[in-house]
Amino acid sequence: MVWYRFYHLGSDGQFVAPEEISALDDLSAVKKARTVLNAYGAELWHGRRKVADVPPNMRAQSFGRRVGLFGA
Repeated sequence: MVWYRFYHLGSDGQFVAPEEISALDDLSAVKKARTVLNAYGAELWHGRRKVADVPPNMRAQSFGRRVGLFGA
């Protein structure tokens, strides 16, 4: 197993909270990182090497009631 560091980004694009991820390789680490909930995106690092930019993932909010044109 290899250890990666997942850095949550704040609304200003600065690192907010690091999180450790273990994975077999870069591809596995990226797949795991894309499942982590984050509001403003994140970066995945292995040591001093940036592995990936991770897009925002707010799946948890989709469980609430939707109000609007098609979600009444």
